[in-house]
Amino acid sequence: MKKLFFIIPTFALLASVSNWTPFSLLDPQHALELVSNQYKSGLEELYQNSAQLTQACAQFKTNTLSLEQLQKIHLETRLSFKKIEFLIEYNDRELVKKSLNGPPLPTLMPNIPKVVVLEPVGLQVLDDLIFGDDPKAEIEAIDSLANLLHTDLQKIKAYQLSVPLQHRFVFEAARQEINRIFALGLTGFDTPGSANAIPEAKTALGAVEQAIAGYLPLINEKNAALAAEIESLFEGAKIYLSKNNDFERFDRLQYLKNFLNPLYKKLYEAHRALGIERPEETTNRAIAFNYNAENLFAPHFLNPIFYGNVGGDALDAKKVELGRLLFFDPILSSKNTMACASCHQPEKAFTDGLARSKASDGVHTILRNAPTLINSVFSKGYFYDLREPRLDRQIKHVALSPDEFNTDFFEMSEKLAQSQTYRQLFAEAFPDLKEKAIGQWSISNALGQYVASLVAFNSPFDQYVRGERKDYPVAAARGFNLFMGKAVCGTCHFAPTFSGLVPPHYQDMESEVIGVPASKDKKDPQLDPDPGRVANGKPEEQAYFYQYSFKTVTVRNIALTAPYMHNGVFDTLEEIMDFYNKGGGQGLGINIPHQTLPFDNLQLKKREINDIIAFMQTLTDTTGLTRKPVALPKFETQPEWNRRTLGGEY
Repeated sequence: MKKLFFIIPTFALLASVSNWTPFSLLDPQHALELVSNQYKSGLEELYQNSAQLTQACAQFKTNTLSLEQLQKIHLETRLSFKKIEFLIEYNDRELVKKSLNGPPLPTLMPNIPKVVVLEPVGLQVLDDLIFGDDPKAEIEAIDSLANLLHTDLQKIKAYQLSVPLQHRFVFEAARQEINRIFALGLTGFDTPGSANAIPEAKTALGAVEQAIAGYLPLINEKNAALAAEIESLFEGAKIYLSKNNDFERFDRLQYLKNFLNPLYKKLYEAHRALGIERPEETTNRAIAFNYNAENLFAPHFLNPIFYGNVGGDALDAKKVELGRLLFFDPILSSKNTMACASCHQPEKAFTDGLARSKASDGVHTILRNAPTLINSVFSKGYFYDLREPRLDRQIKHVALSPDEFNTDFFEMSEKLAQSQTYRQLFAEAFPDLKEKAIGQWSISNALGQYVASLVAFNSPFDQYVRGERKDYPVAAARGFNLFMGKAVCGTCHFAPTFSGLVPPHYQDMESEVIGVPASKDKKDPQLDPDPGRVANGKPEEQAYFYQYSFKTVTVRNIALTAPYMHNGVFDTLEEIMDFYNKGGGQGLGINIPHQTLPFDNLQLKKREINDIIAFMQTLTDTTGLTRKPVALPKFETQPEWNRRTLGGEY
C-alpha cells in the first residue's frame, strides 16, 4: 500500500480531502494498468534477485560469503517471489510447481513412451537446503538449483509479460492468495527450512492489497462502506502480522476469523459490485471450489460435482436415494450377505471400527482399514493407494474382489432386475436408459452420487470459525494453532478438508511415506510390509518414492474412526500423536530413507498433544448423513433373498 500513496490517493484520503475523484481513477482500465505495472516490476525484481542469489551461491562455494549472508539473499529472493505469487500462480500453477516454488518432493511426468521423474527444483527446495543441517555439504545442489532458477526466470519473465490481464483474474487471484497465505504460508509448508512464514505472509498480503488498491475508487463509487472495510481489513491484517511475528505463538485461528475470512468475503462482494464477470458465469464445466463461497470453511466451499464426476450440474435426488438403498443392500454381493455398509457404518462415520475390515467369509480380513466416506469425494484419487481416479468406479474394485463382493456387474444387474421396486427406481432415476436402466453404469453412478452426497463441514470448529457460534474450547483453539503451526500437521492435512487435497486449487492429492509400523512393538519395530502406491501396477507409480506411500486421509470425524492408519495399528489418538511426535517410522528406528515427514521429531509437550487432540475432536460432524433405508426392496420370485439383512451381516 505504501508505494501506492505516490500513485493514487487511497480511499481514506479521497474521502477526507474531497468528494471529487479524478476521472482516471474511475477508469477500470487504469486499475488494470496499475496491476500490470506491478506485475511487470515484480517479475523484474525477482529476476534480478535470482541473479544475486546465483552470485551469492558462487561466493559461498569459494568461502567468500558467509552462510548468514547467503540465507539473507535467499530470503530476499523469496520475498520478491511472494510479491508476484498471487498472479503467477493464477496464470500458471504448474509452472510454479515445477520450476519456481514446488515442494521438495519428486514429481512424475507421465510421458510416451516412458515416465519421467522430475527432481524437485525452485525456491522451496532451496529453502530446505540453505537452512538445512549442512548447507556446505549441499553446496553443489544449491548452486545448481540457483542457476537453474535464474535461467528459467529469464524465459518465464518474457512469457508472463505477454499474458493479458483481465479484471476477473485480479480478483480471483487475490482471493486464492488469501487462502494460500493461510493454508500454505502460515503453516510453514512454503518455508520448510527458514520458517520465514510470517514475513512472507505479510509480503504476499501486501502485494494483494496493492493490486486491489487501484480498484478502491471504483468500489467506493458503488459502495463506500465496502471500500472502507476492505482497506481497513488489509491494514489490520498487516499490522497483526507485524506485531505477532513468532511462528510458534502466532494465533492463526483469530487471524483467520478476524481478517482473512472477512477479507475473502468482502473481495467477493467487491467483485460483484463492480459487475466483473465471475467464474460461474464464464464456464459450463464444474470447477473445484465454489467461487461464491464466503470463506474457506463455508459448507459448500468445495464442489462435489467436480470431484465426483457423476454427471450434471448438481447431485440428482433420485439417484442419491437409489444409491443409498444400494449402499445398504447386501444383494450386490455374491452371497447376499455383504453390503457397502458392512465396512462403512454410518454410526462410525462410515468406518467399521476394525483394524482391517472383514472379508466376505466373515473370518479373514482384507488388506487394509476402512477409511471414512464422509468428504471422501474431495479427492483426485480413491483408496489408500489412490489407484482409482473416479469416485463411481470404486464399486468395481469391491465387486470384483474375491475377498469382498466376489461378483460382477452382470450378476448384480440380473439380480436387481428381479425386483419390481428396483426396476421402478432405476427407471425413474435413469429415464434416458429405458430398458437398459439397470447396468454397470447406473449402479456405479447411483452409488457414486450417494457417496458424493456425504459432505460435512458443519462441525463445532466450522461453526466457530464462520462466526456462527461464540463458544469454542480454549484447549481446542490452542490445538488448532499447534496443528496449523508448530506441529506442522497442516502441511500434510491441508485446510479445509484436513486431508492431502492441496490448496488453493484443490486439484492435487498428496500421499506420504511416514513409516507406519506393522505392530506396536517398540523394542523391535518393523515397517508394515504393505507397499502402498508402488504396488498399483501403473508405470507412473513405480518410482521409488511411492514405495510405502499412502493417501493422506482426512482427520475430520477422527474421533469416530478408530483404529487408525491403513493397517489400523493405532487404537487411540494419543498413540497417533506419539508416533508423529517421535518422528514417524524413522523416529522409531525403522530404516526408511525416503520418509516424507518434514521433521525429525516434534518435541511436543503432553499438554500440546492433548490440545491437538481436543481440536481434532471438534471436527466431528455426521449431521444428516447417517439415515438408513427403512426397508430393502422385495424380490417377488426369490423369497429367500427377502431375508437378507439391511446393511449386511458384518
